[in-house]
Amino acid sequence: ILIILFFYAIIFIHIGGNMRKIKLGKKDKNLKYDFRETCFGLYVKDNKILVQKDRNGNEYALPGGHVKIGETLENGLIREITEEIGVKIKCNRLLWSEECFWEWNEKQVHNIAFYYLVELCENQEIPDTRDFVSQKDNCNVVVGWLPIEELQNVIIYPEFLKKEIYSLAG
Repeated sequence: ILIILFFYAIIFIHIGGNMRKIKLGKKDKNLKYDFRETCFGLYVKDNKILVQKDRNGNEYALPGGHVKIGETLENGLIREITEEIGVKIKCNRLLWSEECFWEWNEKQVHNIAFYYLVELCENQEIPDTRDFVSQKDNCNVVVGWLPIEELQNVIIYPEFLKKEIYSLAG
C-alpha cells in the first residue's frame, strides 16, 4: 500500500512563481523538467582510471548511472557497474558530490551526482588492454583505461574531475 501511495503522491514544484502538480509514476509528455540522482565510481589501478565514452566519441566520463527509487547510492552504483562492466565492486568512500543544471531534449535537467572511490571485489578483474570494449548493457558505449597523466589532455565530464583526480593521485 505504501508503494502505491508513493507512486501517486503529488509533488509540488515551484516554477517561476507558479505551482505545478506532478503525479509520480505517470508519464507527463509536457513536463519540461527532469530531476536525476546519479552515482559514479572512480577506480584507479596502476596510475590509470577506468572511464567510459561513446564508441565514436572523444568525451570521457566515469562509469555509473541513475539511482532507482528506494535504492541506496552505494547499491545503485554497484548495480550500475555490474550491468555496464560485468564486475562486482565495493564502495570505499564518498569522494565528491555535485549539483548541476543543463538542458537536454527540450527539458531542464537538475542532477545531483555522487562520486565514490571504488575497488573490485575479490576474484574480479577488468583487463588492462589498450582497446576500449563495449559495455555489457550498451554496445554504443565503451569502457577502458585512461592514464592519469593524460587527464589534462582529454575532455572528461564533469570538468572538476581533472583537478580532483590528479590531486588524489598526487
